[in-house]
Amino acid sequence: LNQVLARSSACRLKMKHVAAYLLAQLGGNASPSAADVTSILDSVGVEPDSEKLEKLLGSLEGKDLVEVLAAGKAKMAAMPSGGGGGGGGGGS
Repeated sequence: LNQVLARSSACRLKMKHVAAYLLAQLGGNASPSAADVTSILDSVGVEPDSEKLEKLLGSLEGKDLVEVLAAGKAKMAAMPSGGGGGGGGGGS
């Protein structure tokens, strides 16, 4: 259980930079800077990880966000999705 909670927490912390970047774009900033993202995170009491933030900004530099999101969506669609509960009680 602790491992699951740790992974969940780590995922939320990884997404904080992406979420703040998207909020800045939704607010009309076509190319948010590290200071813009940091300002958004600071406004809700979250401390940014400057290394991860710079990596994110570097990976998005010069790219159209709509295209980046579409490519991510295509990758997610191609992933196997498990499931298939299989056999129930079925007794009669």
